Amino acid sequence: MKLLIAAGGTGGHIFPGVALAEAFMGQGKGCEVVFVGTRQGLEGGIIPRYGFKLLFIEAHQFQGQSVFGKAATLIRLLQGIRAASVILRLEKPDAIIGMGGFTSVPIILAGVKLGIPSFIHEQNVEPGLANKLLSRFARCTFTSFDATKDHLGTKKVLHTGNPLRKTLKIIKEGKPEGIFSVFIFGGSRGARSINESIIALLPYMESCKNIMVYHQTGPEDYERVKGAYNGTGLGHEVFPFTDHMEKYYSMADMVISRSGATTIFELAFFRKAAILVPYPFSAGQHQRANALHVERLGGALVLENDQLSGERLHGLIKGLMDKPDELRAMGEKAGRLYIEDAAERIIAGILNGI
Repeated sequence: MKLLIAAGGTGGHIFPGVALAEAFMGQGKGCEVVFVGTRQGLEGGIIPRYGFKLLFIEAHQFQGQSVFGKAATLIRLLQGIRAASVILRLEKPDAIIGMGGFTSVPIILAGVKLGIPSFIHEQNVEPGLANKLLSRFARCTFTSFDATKDHLGTKKVLHTGNPLRKTLKIIKEGKPEGIFSVFIFGGSRGARSINESIIALLPYMESCKNIMVYHQTGPEDYERVKGAYNGTGLGHEVFPFTDHMEKYYSMADMVISRSGATTIFELAFFRKAAILVPYPFSAGQHQRANALHVERLGGALVLENDQLSGERLHGLIKGLMDKPDELRAMGEKAGRLYIEDAAERIIAGILNGI
């Protein structure tokens, strides 16, 4: 069986697609996966590294553009559907799944037109414009959050969870005894506002001798942030990027991060309490919806980007440090979101829907 996966733009769409592809390939020797993406997104630098074939189409964002921009996008969409139809006739997949975002739109619409079983996966609590549209045509919409079904105009919904990389594992050794550890990151490229707030936080934390901070800054702010830490007596490890997120998740007592879907489900996997700072410019404010959902479950505290300050962060961190039982309970509540066999559930849903 051949599965075509449309995944592109951001890591939040790409990495669940890769996790799904790896699980699908594990079903047997006859299984094959091909990816479709765009040249504008991150997929060109990610998907080939995992050994998967990647084809390119033209697809453009619709939301937030001018009237003329939207008209041009519609014209390009029709061109994209024609190009997608050519790819589908050449590749002859048995099924198609779109992982969200505008990359999925021409492929899914072309698949429906050609009668190929077509599915979508929505990572966030509130679906984006593309998946709201596509859910009306897809045979089934798979969701990471159970609450997402309330935001879709279809009853063909299956709650599966969010596929995570199988390489993620909890590392029990290496955590310092008697030390309160905080892991801070803002995505692979970092987050300027989070980095600035941590620099402002450091003077408040200098008196804390039993704290260790692990901070992924992103490449642009690395030297400046590292220099700010070096001027304090605070235990720290600062790095621009890491391929070993599981190491720092495992050592952390709490996390400060953005609230993309992959981050939320990694927090759930590691059962970590978090201070979530939603990216204010995410499409449809989906990061804010994700963060507020976890906060309602009792698994996180939400701090809006425009409320970030060293003093505010210090108060939240100190409050959690002084209540270890509450901190652990928050981690357990976040962990309820995690579904271990998310990829397998999606594969079963595809097989049942063909």
